[in-house]
Amino acid sequence: MTLKPYLYATVSALVLSGCFANTVGMTPSQNTTLRAVSPSDTAASQKEGMMQRSLDGWLKEEWKPLSSPTTAVVKTITTSDGSIVQTKTEATQIITTTTAPSGEVTTTTTPVVDEPEDTTPFTLQKYADKWKVYNENKEKMKAGKPQEPSHVGKIQQMPVIGK
Repeated sequence: MTLKPYLYATVSALVLSGCFANTVGMTPSQNTTLRAVSPSDTAASQKEGMMQRSLDGWLKEEWKPLSSPTTAVVKTITTSDGSIVQTKTEATQIITTTTAPSGEVTTTTTPVVDEPEDTTPFTLQKYADKWKVYNENKEKMKAGKPQEPSHVGKIQQMPVIGK
């Protein structure tokens, strides 16, 4: 009867030492015990940057065809001096026609240039640098503009129910 507590302690120690023997200081992909229980070949087959490649493919195959105009878009504006500016946007060019109050017509054609494809590698440092510059210039951008009321101020202005 006195053997049972020692037996339970020994079995528990063996089980716990087997679970933690290969996991100290290792990532899950390097843990041989975990791979024996749950093998995963997706990380090895998808190489680095899988999310970025997926996003790039979606932008190229789905977003650009949806966002590019299929028919010409015509926009007409009358300026304060009485001239009429008509802008016609097509898939390959932008045609701007200006009609002066005297009747003189001026037409300019500008080709549509696609944005160059970004081939730089994806890094989080680029976005961290942009965030730093944004935070440094945020006060300058808000200078002279009316300040938006805070949520706390809005809640304090609300009537209290039950008074």
